[in-house]
Amino acid sequence: MSRSRWLQWSRLTSKTRFLLAMALLIDLLAFKVLAYELHQANVTERNGVFTIQLTAILNTPAEYIRQVLTDYSHIYRLSSSIIESEVLPSDQVGVTRIRTRVLACASVFCREIERVDAIHTLASGVVFAEVVPELSEFRSGQATWTIKAMDDRTKIVYSATVEPDFYIPPIVGVPVIRNSLKDEYIATFGRLETIARINAERDWNEEHTVASAVNNNPSAPCSKELNAGLK
Repeated sequence: MSRSRWLQWSRLTSKTRFLLAMALLIDLLAFKVLAYELHQANVTERNGVFTIQLTAILNTPAEYIRQVLTDYSHIYRLSSSIIESEVLPSDQVGVTRIRTRVLACASVFCREIERVDAIHTLASGVVFAEVVPELSEFRSGQATWTIKAMDDRTKIVYSATVEPDFYIPPIVGVPVIRNSLKDEYIATFGRLETIARINAERDWNEEHTVASAVNNNPSAPCSKELNAGLK
């Protein structure tokens, strides 16, 4: 084989290996994102109001799912579309106001959208959020996160309605917006499960380490041996 052909073959082989490695990485990431069981994912629209319904079984205990959902200072972790987030002062006891700035993209349409939600946990344990219209680019909106423990797993039901108060170009269309919202919330469920799982594994490892240290701690020497060593 000539040197030039050998170089071409070597480059082709290297490129093929790279593409195969990238394909494998994408498959592994997709598997990780879809590790939970998605039972329902519906987005509908009527008279400018979008309704979102999602139900899934997440492979993480409920306490960690709730912990991530109510960690309002780090709410941006749940969506790559959130480019800004902050906790605002609230004059209502038990209510947290969260401001987010979202980069919403669908097809060729992209827009930064401001939104403020008043969030609190109901007596039933449901996390309830309501849009504050005067501080948002939405006429109305509300959402509920229902969290149900299933041993080491969690059933979570997300139900929401939202009415945008900004212009949507006709070229985009309602179907594109629906699909974009659906994909966004499915990705959010994946992020929620991943972060909660990491927190659960970290806590378990810390507890396991402490327990191991206690169980493996050698018994203290008796006083006779200690005194003998000091003489």
